[in-house]
Amino acid sequence: MGELGHSQVLLPPSANPHNYQLKPSQMRLLTNADLFIWVGPELELFLVKVLKNSAVSQLSLIQNLSLEPDDDHSSEDGQDPEVDHHEHHDHSAHNDDDFDPHIWLNPLIATNIAESIYRQLAEQQPELEPQLKQNLVHFKTQLNTEVAQLTKQFENETFLDIYTFHQAFGHFAEYFNFKISGAITRTPETRPGAKHLSTLANELKEKKKICLIKEPNFKALYIDNLAKNVDVTVVTADPLATEIKNSETGYIEFILDIANSFSQCKK
Repeated sequence: MGELGHSQVLLPPSANPHNYQLKPSQMRLLTNADLFIWVGPELELFLVKVLKNSAVSQLSLIQNLSLEPDDDHSSEDGQDPEVDHHEHHDHSAHNDDDFDPHIWLNPLIATNIAESIYRQLAEQQPELEPQLKQNLVHFKTQLNTEVAQLTKQFENETFLDIYTFHQAFGHFAEYFNFKISGAITRTPETRPGAKHLSTLANELKEKKKICLIKEPNFKALYIDNLAKNVDVTVVTADPLATEIKNSETGYIEFILDIANSFSQCKK
């Protein structure tokens, strides 16, 4: 939006988007918005009932970009020829069990998200379309420059076996073409079962050295127990951008921050 308007983040930084309960003040924010943007029920299930009973204009990103679990992300509508698309960054189809709703961690999908927001805003406020288009092009140019540098950086790095707290970084790893060996838990709300933790502990013991990605918003004591007797590099990465200011450059700062965290996992 630039100077044309402003955006507000509905959930506080410490909130868990998987199972949040909105406060009355947040309901008023949502109701009074010109446009409400969310990822979709795959991530923010608690919003389904809220939005069903609301008249607010809303944009569900997974639905809008046709990123449903059974679809192939690599042929999304709205891609611009200005964007540098790399073949090895394409996504293969996901099944329902493996679908990762943290779509904003893929810079290509983030570009498509920006385009979707542009189209929606231009439809609602056509008088702003020229400036919105200019803002979109500026964002994409900046993002492409930074992502090109990160791509070269990751191509020249060899990583330790990477384990994450939960399945939140698959899109990022797939875009930059490196592997995540496993996740401690599928969703942060659910403690993994004893069998899974035992299997994972035995797997980690067989590794000479691993890199463990923690998240600042979630504390789980069993993570430290898993890492006992293992040569482990502990890194923190925040998929919710808790410390990143909501600004025109916020997304680019976010991607650079995530990249810096994963770079600490190199051998």
